[in-house]
Amino acid sequence: MRYINSHCTYTEDHAEGTYTFTGPCRVTNEPYSVTIPGHELWDLNQGEPIMCLRSLDAGDREFVMTGTSPKGWEKLFGGQVDE
Repeated sequence: MRYINSHCTYTEDHAEGTYTFTGPCRVTNEPYSVTIPGHELWDLNQGEPIMCLRSLDAGDREFVMTGTSPKGWEKLFGGQVDE
């Protein structure tokens, strides 16, 4: 199960067609948010791989999967998430 499905709340922006998920980073425990276009979220929920979230960078995709924010990643590994 993806982190955003089990540990985040979300809001929907009907005008923009996006969903913003917010939850605590598993490393820093600080709130982090990521906004996903509805059509990309649909693809992900239909079983497409995480790379279907084309509008997100690697750090945001990591949060979607594991709950580790870019700041948390840097704290753990000392650098940014690679593309």
